[in-house]
Amino acid sequence: LIAQMILAMVKVRTVTLSEIADGFAGKTKTASNERRIRRFLSSFNLDLDFVALFVGGLLPGGRWLLTTDRTTWSFGTTTINILVLGVVHKGVAVPLLWKFLPRCGNSDTAERIEIMERFVRLFGAERAEALLGDREFIGNEWLAWLRDSGIEVFIRIREDQLVENSRGELIAASVLFRDLRAGETRVLSGLRKLGRACGENGVRACVAVMRLESGELLIVVTFGDPRYALDTYARRWEIETMFACLKTRGFRLESTHIKDTDRLSRLLAIVVMAFVW
Repeated sequence: LIAQMILAMVKVRTVTLSEIADGFAGKTKTASNERRIRRFLSSFNLDLDFVALFVGGLLPGGRWLLTTDRTTWSFGTTTINILVLGVVHKGVAVPLLWKFLPRCGNSDTAERIEIMERFVRLFGAERAEALLGDREFIGNEWLAWLRDSGIEVFIRIREDQLVENSRGELIAASVLFRDLRAGETRVLSGLRKLGRACGENGVRACVAVMRLESGELLIVVTFGDPRYALDTYARRWEIETMFACLKTRGFRLESTHIKDTDRLSRLLAIVVMAFVW
């Protein structure tokens, strides 16, 4: 059944169950195929760790550049909010692990750590070349966990983030880099304290920044060589390409009427396997 669903999804490019059922090979009636799909989504015990290992086995060996973000859509009064961890690959990210969030809005530190702990358990921290993340994915406890786990980061911080200057003072990044003109970049020397946290939750990181044409500051922190921070962070956009492929420009995941997260997670697993195949 899973093989039939994957082949049908590749053919019909939608998650509408009736259309997937109609895309099955063989002489079985569409209605019968659709009932099989619904039984699968409602009750089959699909091991998502196995799905992640299967997808990982189709990707190149060596170390992976990871990227994380959320994708959301609404169906009626229900909002679906999914935190996804993907592997950057040839201009697009391949989804590896995901977690349905029980509310609208940003993920919290515990949810981010949970999904990364799954990655470490399945693949090992050494498999991660680095993790890319946008401004949502900040916080001293989160960054400290990544640092202590030996996972390199290239994460964008907000302009109001406190950054240590050359005199050891904490000032807002928008003030520290206020003299940068559009297109100009700067790399701060050494490790700089981020925020007011001290002790074991205090984080020091290297900082690279660019003033965008829009006037915004692109500020990226890393534990490693900051000279490559901006170029590496630019590959974060590949997860946005992935979401487009799973949704509007690909399998139209947001068109499903399924709201139950267990059923939706099984459907997403099949979409992911079809996508990576």
